[in-house]
Amino acid sequence: VCLIALKGNNDLESHQRAYKVSDHLQEAHVSELMDFIAVSIKEFINSEHISAKIVDHPSDSDTLELGFTFSFPVTQTAIDAGMLLRWTKGFNCPGAVGNDIVQLLQEALNRNDVNVHVAALVNDTVGTLLAHSYKHPNTFIGAIFGTGTNGAYVEDTRNIKTMATPTSDEMIINIEWGNFDKDKTVLPVTLFDNKLDRESINPGVHVFEKMISGMYLGEITRNILLHLIDQRLLFDGTSSAKLNSHWSFETKFMSQIENDTSATLIPIAQILEQELGIYLNTQVDREIVKFVCQLVGKRAARLSAMATAAVIRQGLQEKSGRLAGLGYPLRLSAHDHSDAYTVNQNGTQVHERTDSVVAPGVIHVGIDGSVFEHYPHFEEHMVEGLTELLGSRAKDVIALGIARDGSGVGAALAALIATKNTR
Repeated sequence: VCLIALKGNNDLESHQRAYKVSDHLQEAHVSELMDFIAVSIKEFINSEHISAKIVDHPSDSDTLELGFTFSFPVTQTAIDAGMLLRWTKGFNCPGAVGNDIVQLLQEALNRNDVNVHVAALVNDTVGTLLAHSYKHPNTFIGAIFGTGTNGAYVEDTRNIKTMATPTSDEMIINIEWGNFDKDKTVLPVTLFDNKLDRESINPGVHVFEKMISGMYLGEITRNILLHLIDQRLLFDGTSSAKLNSHWSFETKFMSQIENDTSATLIPIAQILEQELGIYLNTQVDREIVKFVCQLVGKRAARLSAMATAAVIRQGLQEKSGRLAGLGYPLRLSAHDHSDAYTVNQNGTQVHERTDSVVAPGVIHVGIDGSVFEHYPHFEEHMVEGLTELLGSRAKDVIALGIARDGSGVGAALAALIATKNTR
């Protein structure tokens, strides 16, 4: 829960407190989950420190306006209304799918006597985009690479064919790219991915998310290690009860393993022994485990670059929109192998010498999420992927930036805009 004070001139003040959602609440009836959120908000705003901050920044109403960051697929019919399509990321609360998630939260706030009005429903990627735009106006994409993954970007409403009468020139599109290629016809899905998907609580959906996000990377790695054990290529064919248990190999172990640069890899041995019960491991075993972690992590970063590059390419190829006609020196076709192309005002591509093109500015990509921020070499591998897909100048004109607490700040910005528009 966050309290955001927007001070102008790209400056803001943020106060926040984390409340852990228990495993029980992830599968409890949605009313129980919403009551937990409402009570957490009530406790937050009634705390002495936050109450003083609210008094210091009075509003025109006694009711506090709330931006609700909700990181699940919805059909959003208004800034303050959205019907839940399905749960992801391990949640499966009955009573929510098909219902307005804002109404469910507002009812919980009312039940618990919390004087708060839900002014805006915001996906976390949209919030990240808005938050990054507050400091970097050229932000084109907001992305999450953490427990889950998703992206949002700015589109010209003339390119949105499903809109009959656009009310603005631009609209932020929540892509929900975590569900890309659910039929598994494009992505390089392996038998280890298929095993994870089959055994997940939502098989057949969010296949892309299951290949790149922090919730699943450890389990993919565990599946690979067990396969190598079965082939007697690892640990002399011996596993452990812990390693045999689903989700026992956490993604944080991968980060720790990749960070081990010692000659003997003793820190990796300690993880294998203390966390996974693998007491007989050789230097070669530890090198194999590290190599597997590197492969899974690097693949996640490169697939993340693919999604980012596809959205940038879309923006550059459109004849109207934020990036159209700006002459960015990027490769626009998957089949182009030259270093640079520019896009004329009429949308046609003209080849240019790479060293003769001057970038008109930087395309900012705001990113939130623990995988991007903390996983070793993730950003580095993403940049490598973007360069391969968009040309050697990609690293010069695409700025990947961490939008810390993007969900909270972005939701506050959305609530502010929504409140002003209704007055």
